[in-house]
Amino acid sequence: MSNNYVIGQYIQSERKKVGLTQSELAKKLLISPQAISKWETGETLPDTSILLNLADALETTVDKILSAGQVIPKKHKQINIPNIKEGLKAIHDMKTYFSENSTLYQGIIGGINQKMHINFEHYYQDDYAKEVLLAEVIIQYLMIGYQTTKAEVDSYIQSDKMRSIIYKYIGEESTIKQLLYSHNPSLFDQIRQIKPEFKHIERLNELPGEYLRLEAGKQYWATEIETGEPYC
Repeated sequence: MSNNYVIGQYIQSERKKVGLTQSELAKKLLISPQAISKWETGETLPDTSILLNLADALETTVDKILSAGQVIPKKHKQINIPNIKEGLKAIHDMKTYFSENSTLYQGIIGGINQKMHINFEHYYQDDYAKEVLLAEVIIQYLMIGYQTTKAEVDSYIQSDKMRSIIYKYIGEESTIKQLLYSHNPSLFDQIRQIKPEFKHIERLNELPGEYLRLEAGKQYWATEIETGEPYC
């Protein structure tokens, strides 16, 4: 895997090839130009949830973005999801064999937290967050050429949100419904007036109640956007 700076330089190069400014690319992705700048300088990397749209906008692929344009050989091996689950559990259980304050345990957990931008222990205490972590590992395997099936994913991933994201990587159609500006202009006009960061919102994704920890069965619409506020 290339370092953040090299990946950032590749994103910048591809952006310029398709003739987009940082602001124009940000508008396409419904995020702030500052986020694009951080990617291109290597300060941060794009979130998994936005990689597909970024690849589409840059007319490239996710694996090329994450490898900074290098060709990754396809392995055509099957993902063993039960083994991944067991591996994650083994990481969590390490503190039963080593002290939580030991250098070895802190080094392993610290490395995971830094690379994945998470708090592993916090994630593992929550069933949904644990499933998100499993989904992220599955996606990482898919991006380097491993394979799985929709049926296999459905056996281990319960969240419609996570399933939909994984389906995109295995070539299955996403099950997430979208609400576009043309469907309800008045609603979008109201949303765009709430904050300056919302003025370019053109689509919303339907999220199940369980994803937002709100009432199950109700319909919620949302999008990912970067603001200066410390809350959603």
